[in-house]
Amino acid sequence: MEALPLESTSSLSLKPGSDVQLVTVGDEFSQEVVTNSVVSGSLIRRVTAITYLCGMNITSSASNGLIVIGLPRLTKDLELPPSLAFWPSSVQGLTTASTLLLTGAIADVLGPRPVNLSGCILNCIFILTCGLVKNGEQLVVLRALQGIATALHLSSSVALVTQVQPQGRERNVAFACLGLSQLLGFSSSLVVGGILIDTLGWRSGWYFCGGLTLLLFAIGWWALPRAARPGSLRITIRNLKKKVDWVGALLASTSISLLTYFLGFVDAHTSRLMY
Repeated sequence: MEALPLESTSSLSLKPGSDVQLVTVGDEFSQEVVTNSVVSGSLIRRVTAITYLCGMNITSSASNGLIVIGLPRLTKDLELPPSLAFWPSSVQGLTTASTLLLTGAIADVLGPRPVNLSGCILNCIFILTCGLVKNGEQLVVLRALQGIATALHLSSSVALVTQVQPQGRERNVAFACLGLSQLLGFSSSLVVGGILIDTLGWRSGWYFCGGLTLLLFAIGWWALPRAARPGSLRITIRNLKKKVDWVGALLASTSISLLTYFLGFVDAHTSRLMY
């Protein structure tokens, strides 16, 4: 039997916007489908996707600014005890850092799009609910949950940029915009939040930020690239069990939490430790 000549793989070319689908077949429960876009979508869609990711950074950082600028009013209205005075501003960073590794591993299994959109809608819910709190304890809990939602966004945003933008200047500019948007969100919220607190009250800033996040969710649903489904629900659960190091993520998260809490405790009780 004569061997048929095969076309060299070096002669294959990929057009912009095309998808590369890699299928690995094992047993009936281990089939995986991974889709990587060379360049996903039109220019307008790509720019809109980057705008969505930057907007999420802005709203997340803006919530921190609302806490900082409104802390005196929050302490008075919610009767926040001195022991919890700085927890609303610091607990979000604590939970974000503690769960970033875990959410990144989940994003590798489920894909960055569903993880990022889940973080967006959860951020919207928690931000809006922060405007409805009745006491300081509720605010601290919601801020902690918001930190987990922020980790869902941050852990998948980098992967989305690499899917949307090709290598080179465009991708570098996109990453620069992601970093700049966090600074813009925090600094602008100090100004806008101060105006809203003096005119409409501190709760109005949270409603405005939550409404903007809801709008961003609709934009992201349209603009973010859609990958092939990873498989059935049973395959997805199997992959989550086998591919995510739950024990390692739990140990890392616990270590980061304890270290951050210890540093915060030392900073708050420096005078006691000196004597």
